Amino acid sequence: MSEHSLRNLPRSEFPGSRPSSSHDDAARGAYPGHVPLPDVLELPLAINLLAVFFGALGGTLRAGEDEQTDLVGVFTLAAAMGFGGGLVRDLLLGNLPPAAFRDPSYLIVAAGAAGLGMLFLYYLRKLGPVLWPIDTIVIGLFACVGTNAALIADLDMLPAIIIGTIASVGGLILSDLLQGRPSSIMYVGPPNAVAGMAGAVAYALLYTGTRPVISIGIAVIATVLVRLTGPVFHMTVPQPRMRAYELRVKRRESNRTMARLRRSSKGSSDSIE
Repeated sequence: MSEHSLRNLPRSEFPGSRPSSSHDDAARGAYPGHVPLPDVLELPLAINLLAVFFGALGGTLRAGEDEQTDLVGVFTLAAAMGFGGGLVRDLLLGNLPPAAFRDPSYLIVAAGAAGLGMLFLYYLRKLGPVLWPIDTIVIGLFACVGTNAALIADLDMLPAIIIGTIASVGGLILSDLLQGRPSSIMYVGPPNAVAGMAGAVAYALLYTGTRPVISIGIAVIATVLVRLTGPVFHMTVPQPRMRAYELRVKRRESNRTMARLRRSSKGSSDSIE
């Protein structure tokens, strides 16, 4: 069956899907009337595993920045970064248990990425700031994976983009919580969530008319370009309070300028008379 035909199939006719019994729904925690997602997703499994690999590798590099992190902490952060986006996606869509716990290949890839990261940690550090491009790839891939799963679940484009955006930064949020650091999503910093949203929007717009690999490539490029605005142009997501304060100051200065102009124009007219 072609990829184009897979896009237009309802979930009940998806390859590998089967009618779920009430016992299965209860075991999966489904609510009444819920239709579980099929285990076979449109995107190749390799795309999901690629996102897990880079996420786990990024988690390992994050753990390596702290000399007090032990072996368990390294694998914990690797799992948080590798599985975070997929876990958030599956929880939001009711796809339980999550795919990472149903397919052992996810665990194997995450463990392999953590092992490679620890083995070559010294050499990766010598390459320079490798964490930034790895995080960017993770954000872009999980934005595509999350948006794709939401669209297959018959969600509209806007909810699918929201789920893709949340999935894109799920691993970053979990890693920040585990390391006790302020989340870069909640405070002023690089446009991580905005970059994930750009990738999700690009993938959703190209979903029906482009091959998945091409859609993912364009979405990741969009993520990279938006995230580059941080280090290149020193741009951050604006603060609502700060923006409101700046607007009040500008309005006050504008009113003062207009008042001075009115006084000066009135004084000139009196002198002429």
